[in-house]
Amino acid sequence: MRALFLALILATPAAAAELAIDYDRLFATHADAVQRPAPGVERLELPGPVIVERRGRRIRAEDQSGWGPAGCALRRLVVAATAVQSCPDLFTVPQRDRAAGQLLRGVDFFAENTVPPMSPEARRAAMLAALERARGRMALDCRDRDSAPLAFAAHIAEDASLRRFAKVFATPRLPVTEPCR
Repeated sequence: MRALFLALILATPAAAAELAIDYDRLFATHADAVQRPAPGVERLELPGPVIVERRGRRIRAEDQSGWGPAGCALRRLVVAATAVQSCPDLFTVPQRDRAAGQLLRGVDFFAENTVPPMSPEARRAAMLAALERARGRMALDCRDRDSAPLAFAAHIAEDASLRRFAKVFATPRLPVTEPCR
């Protein structure tokens, strides 16, 4: 069912949208909690824990939750979903459904925990745009079943991977991308 849902929404053109964090708004929202350990350096310690440091226009945000940054997990899910879309015949219906379900779960987590939170319309448009960008970057040969995107797409449909992603997305926190290992 999820695969059908994902196929239907992917057939619709996406508006220019992005899965992004507005760090200026984040610092403004949490102005009372901003630490200034040195001139020109601002630091926020957020629940999760997530540490965000700003030096001028440069941002460094690090997830210290122990489960890994949710933004990194979402990027990987976008790549996997793109692989499934590109080579659907290589995956069973349950695998396609699980990949779609993981992607939707990751997008929902991101949309609910980013600054500012995203409306359902904005999250859908951002997901479509992310998938379109990934398709544009990926030159996938469906005959090469050992390619990293295809192998990862098959991997995320396994029970162990489902449990891992459930843990990544269990604790609400800013969905930063670092450290992405």
